[in-house]
Amino acid sequence: MVALGLFTLDVTGSTVQTGLFMAVRLAAGVLMAPIAGVLVGRYARTGLMVTADLLSAAVLVLLVVVPVEAKPAVLYALAVVLGAGQAQWGVALRSGLPELVEPERLTRANAQLVAVRSTAMLLGFGTSGVLVTLLGYHAAFLVDAASYVLSALLLTRVGSWRPPIAPVPGRPAGRRPRLAQALSGIAPVVLAMIAVRTADAFGSASHNVGLPVYASLTRPDAPASFAALFTTAWAVGSLVVGRWFARSGQRNAGPASPAAFGAATCAMSALFVLAFTGLPLWLLVVVVVAAGMADGYAEISYTTRLQHVEPSRRAQLFGLAGASQNAGFGLGMIVGAFALDQFSPFVVVAAAHGLALVSAVVFVITQARSRQRRRHRHAAQKVEVAP
Repeated sequence: MVALGLFTLDVTGSTVQTGLFMAVRLAAGVLMAPIAGVLVGRYARTGLMVTADLLSAAVLVLLVVVPVEAKPAVLYALAVVLGAGQAQWGVALRSGLPELVEPERLTRANAQLVAVRSTAMLLGFGTSGVLVTLLGYHAAFLVDAASYVLSALLLTRVGSWRPPIAPVPGRPAGRRPRLAQALSGIAPVVLAMIAVRTADAFGSASHNVGLPVYASLTRPDAPASFAALFTTAWAVGSLVVGRWFARSGQRNAGPASPAAFGAATCAMSALFVLAFTGLPLWLLVVVVVAAGMADGYAEISYTTRLQHVEPSRRAQLFGLAGASQNAGFGLGMIVGAFALDQFSPFVVVAAAHGLALVSAVVFVITQARSRQRRRHRHAAQKVEVAP
């Protein structure tokens, strides 16, 4: 992530081309996610994930060995492969995890994935600058390619990972359901959670695109160090909540309540806005760690809730969710980049995360009212059956 953005700018010499590289990568993820949901229902998950890993490794090696004049073209090919591969990988893993672990361990498994990913991001952010400075971009790309190969080798230990998919009620056996039919029986609360998570992705894009500008304004002497501290603090928060969830998941097997997911999203958006208000450095670290914790909590509870959907609908649901979130993030990157030409980073982040905050507040209020109506109906039924 660190090396590719800098390398694209170095090779093309254009900020527009650098932004286009990011846009192509996101667009590939948006287009691939629904397709990934269909592929997961037809082919073994491990085969799809290994293929994505090996293709990513191959194009990274190709980027290193081709002549300088061919590198811009290979960069765009890499953007497509990475974007599509990441979407395929995410849909296959999240939709298939319930087939690998027992239901009472699902929350804990999701939390462990978040914790391990946060640790890997900490190591990646921490070593990328040293690696690029001492050995150059090509060394970073070869290390990255090796990590994809290692991932593929580890995945071969999982087996075929292809559970039988039960037909959707109302459809003849042997025919694959269309997306609309596959989602027809999904609870409205799940679709609402996807909408909230998409608004959250839009807001998150704003602080990602606004952070370099904010770092340059806040610490013009060391903007890279400031940005690294910000992202590291977020990863630490995500790691902490992942470890906490992994421990508490042993006692609480089910997913967190939708209202808790909405409250965590509210906290995350509010904290990220607060982080761009010019806080002292020590307080900024505390706020961003807390934002990472809220973000991690929302992600774990969201993923676990979607995994409790019936198996025949799960893969396509994750495909829809992945496409929706990638689209929200991509739109946020575009809007944020243009808005930063006119407004300060705080205004841009506050507006984008404000949208996520409003959507999450509406979601929490709706859930509270729905729960209250259910209690009233339950109480009325008790009165009717009383002697």
